[in-house]
Amino acid sequence: MQLSDTSKGRIGATLCLMTANLFAATGVHAQVTSDSTNNPSAPDAAQVQNAYDQPASEPGTTTIDSAILFYKENGGRVQAIEPMISFVQNDEDGDVYSARLTYDSLTGATPNGAAPWKTTQTFVKPAYVTGEGHTTTRASGGVTVTNPVTGATEVQYTAAPYALPLDTGFHDRRWAVDLGYAHQLSSRTKINFGVNGSHEQDYQSYSGRFGIAQDFNQKTTTVSLGVNYEHDISKPFYGTPTPLTWMSGAMKDGSRSKNVLSLVAGVTQVVTRNWLVQLNYSYGHVSGYQTDPYKLISVVNPVTGAPYSYMYESRPESRTRHAVYLGSKMALGSFVTSISGRYYHDSWGIDSITGELSEHIPVGERAYLEPGVRYYHQSAADFFAYYLPWNIVKPQYASADSRLDSFNAITLSLSGGYKLTDQVEFYGMVQSYRQSKAGTKGTLPGQDSSLKLFAGPNAVSVLTGFKFKF
Repeated sequence: MQLSDTSKGRIGATLCLMTANLFAATGVHAQVTSDSTNNPSAPDAAQVQNAYDQPASEPGTTTIDSAILFYKENGGRVQAIEPMISFVQNDEDGDVYSARLTYDSLTGATPNGAAPWKTTQTFVKPAYVTGEGHTTTRASGGVTVTNPVTGATEVQYTAAPYALPLDTGFHDRRWAVDLGYAHQLSSRTKINFGVNGSHEQDYQSYSGRFGIAQDFNQKTTTVSLGVNYEHDISKPFYGTPTPLTWMSGAMKDGSRSKNVLSLVAGVTQVVTRNWLVQLNYSYGHVSGYQTDPYKLISVVNPVTGAPYSYMYESRPESRTRHAVYLGSKMALGSFVTSISGRYYHDSWGIDSITGELSEHIPVGERAYLEPGVRYYHQSAADFFAYYLPWNIVKPQYASADSRLDSFNAITLSLSGGYKLTDQVEFYGMVQSYRQSKAGTKGTLPGQDSSLKLFAGPNAVSVLTGFKFKF
């Protein structure tokens, strides 16, 4: 199970949204310095009514932030526990040092990409051999057998009639470390550097970043530019399957890698004393292995829809991404309204729109609540298919991964925090994520809608954290 390419994307995004006060892992975010001497966005001391009106980062302070995320998908699917601890030191001269350590532990089940059917389906994959005469597997829900034809040691697992095929019983762990440094080059110019590395049983990822931000117009306008380079290595214990070859329990090829180059340019503008807007454009290019080595696609009878066999999916080895983001924050006293929108397009044919709205509500002098809602819609990738008929010419690319399907998603959230003192804070968040099919629902040939092909999840996330500043 590759956290970096599968569940990590959604889970990691959840954690980042929940802990927005932590140092960013990648990219550059334009900032408006809270300096009451020359910045009209700084709060007037006489107007401060709630502890959270104070600047998030103050020179000469050190902040230790720890949090733990619990994530659970419906239907016995992915469950995750993700503890994290971060350290941020703000020097008197404006330099910022940061470090973050994250651990992921995942269990449960995940759709393997195959379509459901009216009878039991059986799937195979290579077994993990730990020593001569002793075999264990990465999937405790499967049965280890020896193939009488090839002699290979395999794991077999089944999907019940009418059920979405799930690869059950998987588990994985990930360690990730992020280090960052920001330097105040001048009163108006700030640069930052960072490195990140993560390790899983079957996946490694390493990245480095650089960014620069320049203030103009008495620090009411900030222009920023950032670049991030990432190198990922996919190495399942049985190797990476050749795309669009038949499912088997035999060992596959070796490891594969991909490289990711990301650029983000943005401008942040203080419109009035209480209103801030931000516009960002981001570009990304991915080259190399982007196929999920664990995903299958059903090959079916073109008349009845019955499964004939299963192939490993295939994705292009090049992907270009573009995105435009527009956000606004407006304060009325201690109340802050945040609204944003994002448009995304990539060379795989996926278009998406995202809209978010939240309201920061002070509660007394030391607490706040922040309800929020997020809407997301995406179109399907050009090569997405729920299945392949056996009588067609094999395409170059095909995937039944639900993350490449067209869907809508609504996320409802409620976060809150309480400052015991100016140095000690407790915070938390609850999120409910609901995904639904967008557009025409797929059906198997000759079948009605009783076989549901859409594999999108619903999920609940809970986060709690503790922050200490001194």
